Amino acid sequence: MFDSNRFSRREALAVAGAAGTMALAGCGGPGEEDDVDEDENGNGNDDEADVAAEDWEDVEAFEFEGRVEAWTGIEPEQIDGEENPTITLIEGQEYDFTWINADGILHNLEIRDENDEIVDDYQSDDAQDEGDEVTLDGVVATEEMTRYICAYHESSQVGDIEVESA
Repeated sequence: MFDSNRFSRREALAVAGAAGTMALAGCGGPGEEDDVDEDENGNGNDDEADVAAEDWEDVEAFEFEGRVEAWTGIEPEQIDGEENPTITLIEGQEYDFTWINADGILHNLEIRDENDEIVDDYQSDDAQDEGDEVTLDGVVATEEMTRYICAYHESSQVGDIEVESA
């Protein structure tokens, strides 16, 4: 018989499991909600994406530390401390990409498209000595740009590029 003043271990585990499943599914009550509004046609509009694109409009340069493990963002502040951060470029705007060799291993930086081809010959010089600083300047953002990558560490030193219309 069931004692209403005490749960069995099996009943407690079942309740805890159900609560955990609900929390993982986002059904656990109040919490962070997506900031999506619907227009008059019922289409979603993600306000955070609009704000994020605006945050990138004044950016003219990117700076990274290059290590075999990842590119680590230094500037602008949107990427500070992030590994392989996704960056947003404004189509037609010009950028400088600077990276510092942080581990004394051979690195470079290339801008590639979805077919893994270098876009408009945008690739930096190689640098192997720790502390070396290399700049790839005059990069004009185009819609085909999808990632920045080190040719020598393609599986670990790669970050996504999103290009927004001006």
